[in-house]
Amino acid sequence: MTEERLKAEIDALADEKNKIFFSRLSHSAYSMNGARIPQLRKLAKEFVKSGEAADVLAMPTLCYEHLMLKGILIASAKTDLCAKLAMLDGYCSEIDDWALCDVACSCLKFNKKEEFAAMAEFAASSSPFKARFGLIAIESCFCSREYASAIADVVRSVRAQGYYVDMGAAWLVCTLEGKVKGAGVEILLSGSMSDPAAAMCAGKMRDSRRVDDETARRAADYVKNKRANKTQLR
Repeated sequence: MTEERLKAEIDALADEKNKIFFSRLSHSAYSMNGARIPQLRKLAKEFVKSGEAADVLAMPTLCYEHLMLKGILIASAKTDLCAKLAMLDGYCSEIDDWALCDVACSCLKFNKKEEFAAMAEFAASSSPFKARFGLIAIESCFCSREYASAIADVVRSVRAQGYYVDMGAAWLVCTLEGKVKGAGVEILLSGSMSDPAAAMCAGKMRDSRRVDDETARRAADYVKNKRANKTQLR
């Protein structure tokens, strides 16, 4: 596999309409051709089957779609945890966009306690995209009663700042509430989340079909009251 051939493979999937649509959702600095995610997943499987995945991972990143391919390949790789974590750490140092994070997380097959612990460490990182990766990986793989208490600890440990981190925490807590009634809203009401993350979480609970109306109301009231109290203190 050469850089020229990989570029040609990716360019063959170019979709101008999708590029225009997705560029409105992304603030990535990488050049983009609009290849659709299902096509990139399929291409990644072909590279694994042909034995060319390692070549794709070893190359300098050519474009947005190449970096997403790397994330899919790393997350899907059948290797020991230590090796996978090293690759994920390197991947997180390159990503600059929510989809590059979230698509890779959706390919993870984590279900072990040591894997949860590793993603909890990512979530506690000071690097925004590494922190988001940890949060979304846990949201994708570990939202269950077994891990509810540990997820509360993860949310309290978040120290990176910014929209993508706050939204990652909000998504995690809302998903947990949808799967384990009472667990997510308990985290929210405990004051463990940043103000922006709490507001995003309340909004997600309001819009979620898996969160009941009473819980969504409690979440919204908590955020409203918190804002009112801050206003009175000024």
